[in-house]
Amino acid sequence: ERTISALSTLAKRVDVMVLLEQGDEADTGVLDGGVLDALGQIRRDNPDLLILADSRRGLGHFPSVGLKMNREEFAVLTGGSADIPLVELCAAIGRLATERGQVVFVSLSEEGIAGAKPGETPEHVPCLPLWGEIDIVGAGDAVMANLAMALAGGAAIVEAMKFAMAAASVVVHQLGTTGTANLGEIRPLVCAH
Repeated sequence: ERTISALSTLAKRVDVMVLLEQGDEADTGVLDGGVLDALGQIRRDNPDLLILADSRRGLGHFPSVGLKMNREEFAVLTGGSADIPLVELCAAIGRLATERGQVVFVSLSEEGIAGAKPGETPEHVPCLPLWGEIDIVGAGDAVMANLAMALAGGAAIVEAMKFAMAAASVVVHQLGTTGTANLGEIRPLVCAH
């Protein structure tokens, strides 16, 4: 109950909430059934609040919030194939965004990211060029953080995805650590591309 109360209070004070479920088993972390139900109510009570979710065990159990997932997770969620061409994938992302009434993003590894707002044309942003060895630890979190930050700041979908791809580029080139990316590292990449 304390978590639910804190989330309800927090929702009135922030521009974005990011929900990351890192556990593989239901009801073993903070985002259990009761909290997810409460987040659904928070969504209804605060329709302009951006809430973005990502979960290792899939997103089908989440309320109507924005979603960020990878291609395989998208295929599981929608019952489709992970191998569909990019054009078809973008169309499917657009349909899911419209059905849910929320933004949907699908990270595509070396192909970049695709995303859509409800009722708008889906967009695709390629990843930035890679060089040398890479280490993907932290890239997904960097993408999520930068999508949330950019959208909360009023960025369009394609702008938010460009920030996310710049952050991912910074992170994957940091070897042997959970990479991080700051504005000083991200800005030049966004401006150059």
